[in-house]
Amino acid sequence: MGILQKQEQDQYEKMTTAPVPGLILSLALPSIVTMLITSVYNLADTFFVGRIGTSATAAVGVVFSIPMILNALGFLVGTGASSLMSRMLGAKQLKEAKRVTSTGFFLSFFFGLLVAVVGFLAGESLMTLLGATDTILPYAMAYGRYIFFGAPFATSSLALSQCLRGEGLSKESMTGQVFGGVLNMVLDPLFIFVFHLGIAGAAMATAISQMISWGILISFYLRGKTQVPISIHSMSRTKKQYLELFSNGFPSLSRHGCNMIANVVLNWVAGGWGDAAIAAMSVCSRLLYLSNAVSLGLGQGAQPVFGYSHGAGNHKRVKEAFWFTAKAGAVSMCFFSMIGVLFAPGLIGLFRDDAEVIQIGTTAFRLVCVAMPFASFVSNTSTMFQMIGRPLPSTVLILCRQLFFYVPALLLLPLFLDLLGLQLSGPLADLLTACMALPMIKRYFRSQGQ
Repeated sequence: MGILQKQEQDQYEKMTTAPVPGLILSLALPSIVTMLITSVYNLADTFFVGRIGTSATAAVGVVFSIPMILNALGFLVGTGASSLMSRMLGAKQLKEAKRVTSTGFFLSFFFGLLVAVVGFLAGESLMTLLGATDTILPYAMAYGRYIFFGAPFATSSLALSQCLRGEGLSKESMTGQVFGGVLNMVLDPLFIFVFHLGIAGAAMATAISQMISWGILISFYLRGKTQVPISIHSMSRTKKQYLELFSNGFPSLSRHGCNMIANVVLNWVAGGWGDAAIAAMSVCSRLLYLSNAVSLGLGQGAQPVFGYSHGAGNHKRVKEAFWFTAKAGAVSMCFFSMIGVLFAPGLIGLFRDDAEVIQIGTTAFRLVCVAMPFASFVSNTSTMFQMIGRPLPSTVLILCRQLFFYVPALLLLPLFLDLLGLQLSGPLADLLTACMALPMIKRYFRSQGQ
């Protein structure tokens, strides 16, 4: 047996036989670090831009819909490829795993390039559609043009990091993303305050950091550090293979695409209370992403365990991995929930020293914190279904949370509860979706004799 074959066999045995709790934690730790750094560098833009003004802070929230689109496309092909690849590696189908990884990378770069072209052509009309008011629009335009410039690197970096995780190479995935995140935090104040580039400097820092991160991630493939090298000649050539990739990645597209739609509706509705409300809800969204870092990192650490175990036909191991991840995620969310409820005013005030922003944001974030454990359970349930090749229940949960519960709540509750209705909409949607997820997961495991 050659060195490469022995490495592949060792990885297979690790993913299919190692004790589940220790394996998931070892895989999750780099993902948690990555999520924390990514969250902090997203917060860095909001923090430093907050020094400029309330309308500038609101502009970051408006333009945030663009990264959500990029995330949707990057995760569509990245998670689709990763899901297929981990199951193929579990079934020892190495050639097909190489093909699907190459397809995911090149497709993701193309999709990012497409978004960039549309963004540059659409200009102000797109920013207005995303919820920019007349006072927010100049800041949104200055910030958005550089986000579009980095779009192809953003989408393909997501695909690369997902595929690395799918192989169980969480540390390698972490390296590229963490370096990019730290670099962004260093460049933000430099570009904004030293070079006096304002809000455009924050976006430039983000774009440059994404390119550097992309270079680090792709280097692992170019240097032969993975089981599945990338080559344009290895791309899938049949319609069936593309449909299978899109089918497995569709829950991720739904998740991030629906997030984008919900964010646009949120900006529209919040605009009724002025720029301060848009800014406050934007800050809440960033803080929520940071609070979710541990739970999401655990879910990402469990992804290859779900895929390998399902590919090897070990349904008992899939169940064990799910419940461990769900319980650990709930515990972490309870901790962050308490921190958020206690220190909400100070946390909001860090990003914008505006009494109205702090007042609106404090109530909104406290309500969000109460629902965090429910949101964590829904996320883990959706991830497990996606990684074992059951995209339909995963997609149903996502659509219900965002389009059937959250968006209608945003449109209806403020009619009866005024601003409180806006602040209650997200937590209510999380609770209702969790009530759907629990019977779904129990029904699935019963069907597998577990």
